[in-house]
Amino acid sequence: MAQLNKKIIAVAVAVLFCVLASFGPQQREETVLEVQQAAAQVEETTDAKITVYVSGAVAKPGLHEIAPGSRAVEAIEAAGGMTEEANLDKVNLAKICKDGMQINVPRLSAKELRKLQQAQNSAAYGTTVNAAAGSAALPVEAAAPAVADGGKIRLNSAAAEELEQLPGVGAVTAQRIVEYRSQHGFAKIEDIMNVKGIGQAKFNKMRPYLDL
Repeated sequence: MAQLNKKIIAVAVAVLFCVLASFGPQQREETVLEVQQAAAQVEETTDAKITVYVSGAVAKPGLHEIAPGSRAVEAIEAAGGMTEEANLDKVNLAKICKDGMQINVPRLSAKELRKLQQAQNSAAYGTTVNAAAGSAALPVEAAAPAVADGGKIRLNSAAAEELEQLPGVGAVTAQRIVEYRSQHGFAKIEDIMNVKGIGQAKFNKMRPYLDL
């Protein structure tokens, strides 16, 4: 958009100089000044940013600059994305942001977190049991299952729901892992730290459960 505006300004200035050839010296100076002021206003509008305060369950709470007209989801991304305890049902991601506004991402209550962890643990147990029960029936040529021996999660084949079984990985992070995999793949398990929201501390927790 910025490049387009600059091209429009350049064309307008070129046309202006052709027209100015028929003006007197004083008229030229006044017209050139008006064009320069208009160009400066366009540049200022193009490069404008608004500042919002993002708080709550995000990776980097605080002040963040985003483009005018951005939605809440973009402000949250600017703040590093949601953390695993974020209550997605309480956030309107489509809300249009205004300068100076606050975007708060509520956290799940302790009770809700326990339920979520129990559900994830239950799903992990069920997947491991099912994988173990069905492994003997797979032919040698069959594709590698998403859950490796010992209940480890295969980064290059696990579905988003299976990735959510990893410690500290929720729906948002699982989707990011899948997107990264589709673009780059995983040559080694340490590559998962290239995924947004996964640092050394989180990697250390999930490492015992990872496989390629």
